[in-house]
Amino acid sequence: MPITIDPCRPRVLVWAPTLYESGFKQRHVDGDALAVQASLRAAGYDSVLLDAYYRGGPAATLADTLADAAGITQRHPDSDDAGSTSGFAVLVVHLFTSDAYGPRLRRIADELVAARLRHPRLTVIGFGPLAVSASGELMAHGAVDHVIAGPATVIADPFVADLLTHLRAHLTVHTPLRSLTTADLPYGANSVVSVAASRGCRSRCTFCAYNADLPGGGWRDLPMAPVVDDIAHLHEATGATAFAFSDSDFGGNRDECARRATELRDGLTAAGLAGTLTFAISVRGESLAPHIVGLLADAGIRTMLIGVESFNPDTLRRVYGKRQNLTHLREVVAAADDAGVTIVASYILWHPWQTLGGLRAELDALEDFGRHRIPHFMARSRLKVIPGTVIERQVAADGLLITAPFHRAFTIADPAAAALEEALNEWFSAIAAPVLSDLHETDAGSLDRLAELKIAEWTWLTDAVNREDIDHG
Repeated sequence: MPITIDPCRPRVLVWAPTLYESGFKQRHVDGDALAVQASLRAAGYDSVLLDAYYRGGPAATLADTLADAAGITQRHPDSDDAGSTSGFAVLVVHLFTSDAYGPRLRRIADELVAARLRHPRLTVIGFGPLAVSASGELMAHGAVDHVIAGPATVIADPFVADLLTHLRAHLTVHTPLRSLTTADLPYGANSVVSVAASRGCRSRCTFCAYNADLPGGGWRDLPMAPVVDDIAHLHEATGATAFAFSDSDFGGNRDECARRATELRDGLTAAGLAGTLTFAISVRGESLAPHIVGLLADAGIRTMLIGVESFNPDTLRRVYGKRQNLTHLREVVAAADDAGVTIVASYILWHPWQTLGGLRAELDALEDFGRHRIPHFMARSRLKVIPGTVIERQVAADGLLITAPFHRAFTIADPAAAALEEALNEWFSAIAAPVLSDLHETDAGSLDRLAELKIAEWTWLTDAVNREDIDHG
């Protein structure tokens, strides 16, 4: 049924596209897009949220949503354009995770180009750190007109100029979500809903672009009390009991992490939700300590994503620009195990300067740390080069960077390590990839099959490295 449109009032469509294409993370809700929608509504904008990121139920496509709003054949009365005019004046597309950089972002960009061709008067605004880091490619492709916190662009339309100003300000404040009604929250009780309680990250990792959209960078704490109010509202409206903080750096530092964990625990207790909800967070190991892990567990944290990246101190410092005390990390992991908190570690095995000796040492350290803590395959445990990052410039300076539109890759300088990575990729393409396409989180056996494939890959890789050690011994 066509959407009723007031032709005298500009409308805004907020689009959260699908950023993952696997059969997992199907029920995750883009809470930052919810916050944008709430912020626009609170400011008096006539806005609609199209959430395709959540795949737990059927969702309209971008093309269908724009066509319905336009009445499919409706033309703007003052337009001579051949295409129909969308009932939406502006489309805000939320692009938040660098995981989507590459083929997925290219497909999103193509979808935006098609929408703009069909609706010539539609203005497209990119929002989120990925939109900023990939802004040059998105604009060159014709996918977006403006990017929040991205390069300066000419803005002729006062409505668009005011909207951009509002969205920039939105980045620096907390937006209450209580204005969202049950109609705005069509998610099941088994959903994983994200909320934000801080912005940015204190680290300056060379490969990261998650601070790209923050004025001045850095880490900014948001007040925990209204965030707890948001969580209570989302729980009441959806029945969801699993939440994820979308913060890149939940803790900030140890004192702040302890304070925030305490405030979260006490706020949930005051709201009558203690022991009812569970949470996942992304947190730096350096902002944790065993007693802070205990506070987080008391608050309901059950999963913590920690950026480990490497077990080679030189690689951590010189390649990734990270400060990581590996002895302290192991103490934190042990405390988490004792508290019933699952540690999930991001980790990068393959980078342009990896060597055969480096691989052997990394695999030995990874086995000691716990291979099960790394969620991805070793074939996919590869440095992701994001435009505009420090490491992109480093890789380019060494003549190892491979570029194309919506594509960054690298050559491994060490021939032996490069040959081994190529062989691993061939194994992965032949053995794992065909199976992965059929796995889905609703299938009870998919996780077992996934684990079996990871074990098989680990066996293949460690055997291959041992053979190479013998050959080069």
